[in-house]
Amino acid sequence: MTLNLAFLTVGNPDRRTGGYLYHREVFRRWHAWGQPVDEIVLGPADVAGQLAARAQVGRRIDPSRYDVLIIDALARVVVAPWIDSWRTYRPIVALIHELPTIAGANDLYEYEWERNLLRADVLVTVSDEGAMALIERGADPTRMYIASGGCDRLRNFIPTNLPRETLVISVGQWIPRKNVAHLVRSWDQIAPTTWRLELIGETDADPDYATEVWQAIRHCSAPVIVRGVLPDDKLAECYARASIFALPSRFEGYGLVFAEALACGLPVVAGAVGPVPTLVGNGGILVPPDDEQALVNALRTVMADPLLRQHLSEAAQQRAASLPRWDETAQRLLTAVTNAFTGYTTQKT
Repeated sequence: MTLNLAFLTVGNPDRRTGGYLYHREVFRRWHAWGQPVDEIVLGPADVAGQLAARAQVGRRIDPSRYDVLIIDALARVVVAPWIDSWRTYRPIVALIHELPTIAGANDLYEYEWERNLLRADVLVTVSDEGAMALIERGADPTRMYIASGGCDRLRNFIPTNLPRETLVISVGQWIPRKNVAHLVRSWDQIAPTTWRLELIGETDADPDYATEVWQAIRHCSAPVIVRGVLPDDKLAECYARASIFALPSRFEGYGLVFAEALACGLPVVAGAVGPVPTLVGNGGILVPPDDEQALVNALRTVMADPLLRQHLSEAAQQRAASLPRWDETAQRLLTAVTNAFTGYTTQKT
């Protein structure tokens, strides 16, 4: 069954961050399978920008042109006034990587926008833990699907002949919940060391937090290299050269970078939050995300013990073998969308 699909999102879909990468990997497969999807950007990602773009959305989106409307939860603000009216014409699928209230936000408006999304005909989340959080907020479990991201995006780029270096890499945006400044401050306590820390990912997503990270780097007495955003081949090279992956996130909707690190055989040092413990399994060491001494001890332990690193690397690869591939993710999401259409059509007839 080929459906006429619209995917409604906000921000810049070309960014190399988790949700946008997820959408690109899935839609690339859908197109290859002959399932088209119109990706429609409704405005900027920030709340103020979405509020300003709201009035235009009703004129831009004609739900009768599509079989199903898929809404990215990032667009929760700009679509809020329209979801209920769209549902009278077509089924709505909400794709929820994370919600601000689950990540710790207490804005009353966020709860209102969240409730609008939870009324969608089908809800798709990216982890079991995410599904449970939505159910706790009143979501109907019978309307819910789980489609975790794949771990094999970099498979064709991984070099096979590079030796592992005394290198710790961290991949993530410089935003407070990724806790990069905390990692750098912990790294300072490890000095002196012959190991290096490389930071990969967007440095400008949150200018205030970036200032905090840069300050931590300037005061760090151990080597820190800022790589910024890398294309897939260069990112794969970093995974191949590194001996440890570290990211003490305070919150993760799923954690694509952890899945990719496991698939590359890297021992993981991470924050014990949300779905991360289930995702990492025995392939790493987990610590309370804001406990600096626990992070320092975990890094020192893995850095100092080659046999432990080998054991964790083997466990990481074993864990990755049971994680979804992107073909599976794309099929799971397509199944959810197809079921939304057939269920809605049956109900209407």
